[in-house]
Amino acid sequence: MRKSVNYNRGNFSVKRTVLIVDDEEINLEIMSTILMDDFNILRASDGQEALDLLLKAEHKIDLVLLDVFMPMDGRELLKVRQNNPELKRIPFIVCTSDKNIEEECFHLGVNDFIKKPYENPDIIVARIKRMIELYEDRSILKEVETERLTGLYTVEFFKKYAKQFDVAYPDIPKDMISISINRFRLINELYGRAFGDQILLAFAEQLSVCINNCNGLLGKYGGSTFLIYCEHHDNYDILPLKLNEAIQKVSSEVNITFRVGVYQNVDPQIDKEIVIGRAKTTADSLTNDYVENIGFYNEEKQAKTLHSEELINAFPQALEEGQFKLFFQPKYNIQGDKPTFSSAEVLIRWISPKFGFVNPGEFISLFEENGLIGELDEYILKKAAKYMREWKDKYGLDVPLSVNLSRVDIYRPNLVEEIIGFVDENNIPRENYYIEITESAFVEDAQVVIPVIEKIRNNGFKVEIDDFGSGYSSFGALADLPFDILKIDMQFIKTMDKNPKVKHILKMIINLSKMLDAITIAEGVETKEQCDFLKKNGCDIVQGYYLSRPLPLNDFEALIKEELKGDEH
Repeated sequence: MRKSVNYNRGNFSVKRTVLIVDDEEINLEIMSTILMDDFNILRASDGQEALDLLLKAEHKIDLVLLDVFMPMDGRELLKVRQNNPELKRIPFIVCTSDKNIEEECFHLGVNDFIKKPYENPDIIVARIKRMIELYEDRSILKEVETERLTGLYTVEFFKKYAKQFDVAYPDIPKDMISISINRFRLINELYGRAFGDQILLAFAEQLSVCINNCNGLLGKYGGSTFLIYCEHHDNYDILPLKLNEAIQKVSSEVNITFRVGVYQNVDPQIDKEIVIGRAKTTADSLTNDYVENIGFYNEEKQAKTLHSEELINAFPQALEEGQFKLFFQPKYNIQGDKPTFSSAEVLIRWISPKFGFVNPGEFISLFEENGLIGELDEYILKKAAKYMREWKDKYGLDVPLSVNLSRVDIYRPNLVEEIIGFVDENNIPRENYYIEITESAFVEDAQVVIPVIEKIRNNGFKVEIDDFGSGYSSFGALADLPFDILKIDMQFIKTMDKNPKVKHILKMIINLSKMLDAITIAEGVETKEQCDFLKKNGCDIVQGYYLSRPLPLNDFEALIKEELKGDEH
């Protein structure tokens, strides 16, 4: 009696299922006896019965032993298998005594042959085990090689085949392309995973058509990013058009957008991970661009992107080391015999040992996009309150300060409590701690912003609308906004001397502010003529280089001392 040995794969010991197909009962019995200790056995007496078993979902068949000569003979079954991807995953071994039939069966996709009559049972079992093992290894490799849903190459195999593509076509210039679907996670949440899968499949199908029309590879990166490595083209305008066609086939009602990054004329010596990264970064640079959906890599753009990454990575240490410095833009009341200091706006400056002076216009928006602005604003809010306490102790003077809030801050659940904590901890008057928020933030998400601002005001703080008139709201909208101070956007001040109509608008804004019982501030005042016009027409306060530039801490404290001397006289 032959010794039974379970088929073992790694840590698993499980019997595989073998389908024996033969119209001779004696052959079925002999082969079943040989295999029964090591395999689960299914039997069929002709090709049609075997096909029915193979197509039934309840049976997972790991290998087929097939006789050729029988009703619906084995060759007919093999022809059906050739056109069925699921059946092609199962290895077929033909059992025959006719050597002349072997060549024909090989052309029909047979994997091996076992000679009749059956001689050595152990060799038969070993060959069947080895064949199943080879197919399972190949299946596992295929699953790793390709992405489950779309069947496209995974990124690791995409990189591998891209290198082979370079070797095969060394003289053809090539491009790397990254295509990402915008806000794909939100699409899945709103419309369901099944709808999201339809979009991915539509993209994969359309991109496959594009690749078939040129020499190249197609792969998948992460959840919603596709990669193309293909022969160079000067123009890719057709690509967004084709992708939009694919979207329309799935749904014309859901607004689905995407971004395309193209890195042209790739140097084959550069690591493919870097090449993919450059194409992907180029695409990601279009994330908030509502006009362009295709961008092309260039060295200048790459340098800017790398610099942005450096700034983001440097932020924690910069915050810890106090590289962020508060500057103060003095504000002057102009409704008197001469301008008098009244308060100041807090500005943030980054003075880095590595990068030098970093422009706020560069790092503020960068930190907003990358979720760092909340930490920075918390630092500013806390620092401003601390300085107000110090000035009270040093000079016996309450110096009102205005602190800007990013629109991102509004969504922080404990924002108002944090502000109250910073101010009350330093025992300074809440009415001297002004909160500035841009007009655009008020209007873009009024349902969220207005309740927060009302809560801030109800707790004793004054609120300024910054950059009013920058184009987001109408005058009529002011009646619904909770505020105490209206700051006129500096673009009006810059253009007032060149355009008489701007002066009329300025008069209207100032009069409207008075009607709403609000203080009016003009920022960006640089000349005496501008200041005189604003004073004449009732503007309360101005700030700008005409009266003072933004001052670092020491210079601002010197200004406070000068104000105290003036009061003594």
